[in-house]
Amino acid sequence: MSSPIENAMATREDEPSTAGWADESFIRAALDQADLNALRIVLCHLTGDPELLGMRVEKSSFWGGSFSGSALAPEHADRVKEKALALLRNGPATIPAVPADSEIRNLMDAFAGRPMTDFEFRFGLEEMAFAEFPRGVEWTKKPAAATREGFHVVIIGAGLGGIAAAIQLDRLGIPYTIIERQEGVGGTWWVNDYPEARVDVVSHTYQYSFEKNYHWEHHFATQDELKRYVDHCARKFGVFSRIRFETEVTAASWDDASSTWKLGLRGADGTTTPLAANVIISAAGLFNAVNMPDIAGIETYQGKMFHTTAWDHSYDFRGKRIGLIGNGSSGSQLMPRLAEDAERFTVFQRTPGWISPIPGYRDRVSPEVQWLFDHVPYYWNWFRFSIFYMMYSDPLDLQNYDPEWQKSGGIISKRNDDLRKFLLDYIESKVGHDPELVRKCTPSFPPWAKRPIVDNGWYDALNRSNVDLVTEGIERITPKGVLTKDGVERPLDLIVLAAGFSVSRYLWPVRYEGRGGLTLEKAWAKDGARAYLGMTMPGFPNLFMIYGPNGQGRAGGLITWLEMWARYAVKSVVYMIENDKKSMECRPEVFADYNDRMDVEMAQCIWAIDGQSSYYVNEFGRSGVNMPWTTNQYYEWALAPTPSDYIIK
Repeated sequence: MSSPIENAMATREDEPSTAGWADESFIRAALDQADLNALRIVLCHLTGDPELLGMRVEKSSFWGGSFSGSALAPEHADRVKEKALALLRNGPATIPAVPADSEIRNLMDAFAGRPMTDFEFRFGLEEMAFAEFPRGVEWTKKPAAATREGFHVVIIGAGLGGIAAAIQLDRLGIPYTIIERQEGVGGTWWVNDYPEARVDVVSHTYQYSFEKNYHWEHHFATQDELKRYVDHCARKFGVFSRIRFETEVTAASWDDASSTWKLGLRGADGTTTPLAANVIISAAGLFNAVNMPDIAGIETYQGKMFHTTAWDHSYDFRGKRIGLIGNGSSGSQLMPRLAEDAERFTVFQRTPGWISPIPGYRDRVSPEVQWLFDHVPYYWNWFRFSIFYMMYSDPLDLQNYDPEWQKSGGIISKRNDDLRKFLLDYIESKVGHDPELVRKCTPSFPPWAKRPIVDNGWYDALNRSNVDLVTEGIERITPKGVLTKDGVERPLDLIVLAAGFSVSRYLWPVRYEGRGGLTLEKAWAKDGARAYLGMTMPGFPNLFMIYGPNGQGRAGGLITWLEMWARYAVKSVVYMIENDKKSMECRPEVFADYNDRMDVEMAQCIWAIDGQSSYYVNEFGRSGVNMPWTTNQYYEWALAPTPSDYIIK
């Protein structure tokens, strides 16, 4: 009789024939590519072998030690592979169930080589995703169907955040409608379809915790993969049919008498329709308002020009003279691909960015690695935990000033300065043969003061004979090309605008009027967009924001945060329904206290250093994107709404 492990190895109906996959040579090749520390813990779980628990682990680090994880000590590698091979040959009598939380915590301790904190355990358990819905919202006293069905939620945006909220509502049987201005789901990953667009977080954590072991093609998924992933989840979990595509919310006003939002919608044909909602969850997100550069003469250009969010795939850029304006994440990511086929490629750089290497950034997920995920019970879960353990080490001393370190002659902090040295060495290793190019590529601000950029071949492309890096400022765009302030005009066939998004335009383009006709423009007139916990505001009852002001976490992957914000919003909806309440509005004093404390904490952070401009900093000079709170602080606050923080009617 075959064992459960042998049965798990059998070819699934949705997989191509994989004859020979279970032979020993294939298994050995798979084990050579495994995360051996994660595999060791899986073997502990499956076999209870005490030898595995006693194995030594050591710190693994990257980017000059600015981030670190836990790795199996090299002397144990062969032994773990031997044990894994023996197990996969024979299989246990049964596959053990998911352990009790106390046992999982012991295994986490063994993985890390130290005791987990309560925060690390609880957050890590969610990320491991043993539960069907690790961040699922449940009824505490399920109301009658008529009560649920009389409550309607409108979600604005069918990106990853909006879909996460919709799936939670759908599980609870709460009516909702998603309004999406594009033709399909995906949000940013629908719009950003320029060449080489991909995520810079490991794919296996850049996914919902409730969609287990999705088969990613790359370790860092491409735009097309991500768009297909969102579409897959929307269809699988039954929310696709609830989306109104090519429809835009133009305005939303709060009606005190009925405690509802009155929305105005505009369809693709220009027709307008009204819609009422008890609650609005805005998942418009951070990257929703395209930023067009304000450059003199831009309207006079007679060649081809488009923004990275409006890529013209019918245009053949091969053999053309191409100019790139903008060298942030998008520009740096696509430049090497365009430079390969351009006759001449010119990068117009205002300021250089810190560009970091990630080994295997473009690699595919090999058949052997996917086999481990598919056929070794719980390996996928512990692989996710290994990434969590590395990503969620709070970068407090990376992004904050250390006065004592500065007194001793340091620049920011030891951790930040170590990262700076690592990145300077990386620049030198790539373009050190050209001192002038080194100068042009070296930022004047510390690492992490602006968004870090992953190297997709940027420095290698700068070494090409057909690429020019121009650092003189742009005077104007002419009918033929770009004129820089040194008087040189460069003729161009194509200008690519990689200017990103106007991230300070939260909730754009909807015109919101809250209680008493209060508008967002008035509420945010002093120094830009603000919110309580990045999600709610006084004067705007029943309005919840996903990826709102100062909501960006200091560590970890975005999808985790999207799930947390969605959970908070849906728990608020559940609270209102269960307690027969019509509205929740953040108390002004709670909002003010939170933001006062946030400003104090923010002053210790490097994001607005020396007036440096970046999308982290709004037009008022205030950091309006990132939160200064440590991950464990914010995690506790965002687990569920605290009723005393709200005026509830």
